[in-house]
Amino acid sequence: MKLINKPFIFIITVLLTILTILSDVAYAGRGGGRGGGGRSGGGARTSSVQRSSSSRSSRGGGASPRVSSGTSLQNRGNLSNSSSRQSSRQSSRSNAQSNRNDVRSDRQSTRQTNQGDRQSNRSDAQSNRQDNAANRQDDRSQNQGNRQENRTDRQGNRQDGMTNRQNNRQDFVNDNWYGGGWYGGGYYTPPGWGAWAGLAGLTTGLIIGATVNETPPYYDTVYIGSSSYIYSDGVYMQPVNDNYIVVAPPTGVVVNYLPDGCTLIQDGDFQYYDCAGIYYEAVYQDGATVYRVIEY
Repeated sequence: MKLINKPFIFIITVLLTILTILSDVAYAGRGGGRGGGGRSGGGARTSSVQRSSSSRSSRGGGASPRVSSGTSLQNRGNLSNSSSRQSSRQSSRSNAQSNRNDVRSDRQSTRQTNQGDRQSNRSDAQSNRQDNAANRQDDRSQNQGNRQENRTDRQGNRQDGMTNRQNNRQDFVNDNWYGGGWYGGGYYTPPGWGAWAGLAGLTTGLIIGATVNETPPYYDTVYIGSSSYIYSDGVYMQPVNDNYIVVAPPTGVVVNYLPDGCTLIQDGDFQYYDCAGIYYEAVYQDGATVYRVIEY
């Protein structure tokens, strides 16, 4: 049994040795190409242990460049991405800065435009106010001139009216009657009233309180405050409803003319007229001489 095992062990040992040598040769060929190990330029084979070690070292050396190369590629990709992101961020910042500058520029331009518009509006408003003030001044001056002309015209018309009434009354008196006056309790009937006095029942005198239903043939309307009176040749009547009542001369009333037959009296510096017991003073009113009753 022992003799049989020894040849078998020997054969196995030889086979393993051959396989190891072949394996070393194969590894030596790969290691020389990759890691620079294995055979030298003309050298002989190394020992199995050296070749194995060299082969392992060569395989380890070959793996390291591959790992380093992959890492380098990955790092290069990462660096490229980082550079791209940095460039993108820089571009975004530049665009944002440009947009901010544009916005600021637009706001500044808008402010300047608005300021110019406001200044223009203020200037226009000031000019309009000055024009309006000038127009108002012109209107005031024109209105003042018109009022003055109207006052002058009215004064002239009043004066002409008084003159015309005085002339008409004088013409009527000259044609119909001369004289007349006051007797205390009434008036003497002016002969100038003619037939009208007879129709009114006033032929015997105008007693205070007598009533007639129509006005004398000529008269003026005169006032004291809000009270109106009929005045005709020194005779005064007051309208009541549709009638006219003979009244005493109202003190302070102003008339445009005196009845005929009045006498001018000078009392020191005072001058007045006696018209059959009714006393008047001359006053100047609205550019004309009128007469005011001061006593009777």
